[in-house]
Amino acid sequence: DVYNKRITARVLDLNTGEYVDDMDPNTFDPLKAAKDPTMSKALALKEDPALIKRREQYTTVYLVEQNGQLETLILPVRGYGLWSTMHGFLAIKNDLNTVVGLSFYQHCETPGLGAEIDNPNWKAQWPGKELFNEAGEPVISIVKGGVNPASPEAIHQVDAVAGATLTTNGVDNLLNYWLGEQGFGAYLDKLRSQGV
Repeated sequence: DVYNKRITARVLDLNTGEYVDDMDPNTFDPLKAAKDPTMSKALALKEDPALIKRREQYTTVYLVEQNGQLETLILPVRGYGLWSTMHGFLAIKNDLNTVVGLSFYQHCETPGLGAEIDNPNWKAQWPGKELFNEAGEPVISIVKGGVNPASPEAIHQVDAVAGATLTTNGVDNLLNYWLGEQGFGAYLDKLRSQGV
């Protein structure tokens, strides 16, 4: 089974950035934990650009490995769009900066507008984009009116979905939230310090 040979699921403590080996990633449900006040924290509006209201303490991350070396890290992300919470996965290379892909598996965005986040043409813009600047701050952004390929910022930018401002703002907000200190910041810092 290729999945189990190459992909390792690990439960992660978002507060410390450490793996939690006594929790089974196959049975742990991060979304259920987010609703449990003993396993999550309520977020004040100013610290919640993704509008998720509560953030779980533990979540599950996926490591794609080849010969014991990390190739790709897959992080669960979610945030509110126009009509609903969008749930997806962000895959990044082992440099912990370069996007492999972004995909949403659940949302209720408007067909033909916000639902275009599922369009293969829109998703094809993401591979190769860089999430962070030299200071390690998340700077990935979605640009209304199109990315200027001549701009030095183009490596951190993706074209917005036309006619879907609130959905694409939601994607922008959720990525910057989950890549920041409230989300996977401690974990990514720990991996960087280990030279992954």
